[in-house]
Amino acid sequence: MAGAVRVVLDGYQLTDGSEQRGIGTVLRHVLPGLAGDDRLAVSVLARPAARVPDGVERIHLARHDLRPRLAHLEHELRLPADLRRARAEVILSPGNLPPRRSPAPLVQILYDLTPLVWPHPLSENEARRWRRAAAQLRRARMVVAISRSAADQGIAHLDLDPDRVEVVHLGADPTFAPGPRPDGAGPPHLLYVGAWGPHKGYAEAMAVVAAVADAGHPHRLRIVGPADAWMAERVAEVRAAAPRPDLVDVVGWVPDVVAAYRSADALLFTSRAEGFGLPLLEALACGLPVVAFANTSIPEVVGDAALLVPDGDVAAATAAVHRVLSEPTLARELAGGGPTRAATFRWADAVGAYADILMGAADR
Repeated sequence: MAGAVRVVLDGYQLTDGSEQRGIGTVLRHVLPGLAGDDRLAVSVLARPAARVPDGVERIHLARHDLRPRLAHLEHELRLPADLRRARAEVILSPGNLPPRRSPAPLVQILYDLTPLVWPHPLSENEARRWRRAAAQLRRARMVVAISRSAADQGIAHLDLDPDRVEVVHLGADPTFAPGPRPDGAGPPHLLYVGAWGPHKGYAEAMAVVAAVADAGHPHRLRIVGPADAWMAERVAEVRAAAPRPDLVDVVGWVPDVVAAYRSADALLFTSRAEGFGLPLLEALACGLPVVAFANTSIPEVVGDAALLVPDGDVAAATAAVHRVLSEPTLARELAGGGPTRAATFRWADAVGAYADILMGAADR
């Protein structure tokens, strides 16, 4: 593609465990779309195990097999040299932190600043890394935030220039759609989707399901999401302290998340802070009623298509779930409105916005 802008993407996250999380979702949807834009010549720095879409040049990324913290440090130290070798006109950084040095104009994706917005002792190391990275983000040609909430966090906590922050929402994959309850769906249950973190509200969700059971409903709580080994002890502690641990099933990652949404009676989303909240969008697209705490990006994503309650209010969340389970008309209204709301978030729109931003970032 003569005259195309050469974009190089840091693809380390394609094989570091992030492929099952929001970063991986962005890469899976945005990268193929960028490769199909004739204005761009897209390359990705990737290790051999990474799956690279057709039309994207793979540039070998050599890394040692190290423990996660050391592996991330090695990548951080070696990335600037890799980027120089790749001869980029524009660099797209989809990881949580920007490269220490960028030999070309940098476009950095910003997912959230939860360690700064919702401080917790377990997140203090991440908070320190964000504070150290603030100057690097301020030097970026453009910061792309996945929600207005994330953009506002960057402006408030990292002193980013509002004129160099653009919001590009995530999209709803078309595989997430209403459908029949699958065979083997199990007993009636509420669903929580998301990997554990100190801000994810597991304890609040477990408290809600216990109160829902006290109100006479037969529902269990099913928690689905990536479950790294280091999380297991923390999750076990939270579950053991729950009012009714016997009602909580921690399932971990499942290959068919669509079936998980179609099997449940409601999504209970008690996270205390989000950058976007992709499970909300997926549940809405599947026609699953949603009950969630109103904080950070959550109202921005669900609009009026979910039942929102004050942040951290377990009693209010319990009452909202009780309404969904006891009022068929309300449940049908939420199920019908969810796909309409989800359809306003399109990956095609996101890809187009990223392509325009990358073109605008090039020094031409």
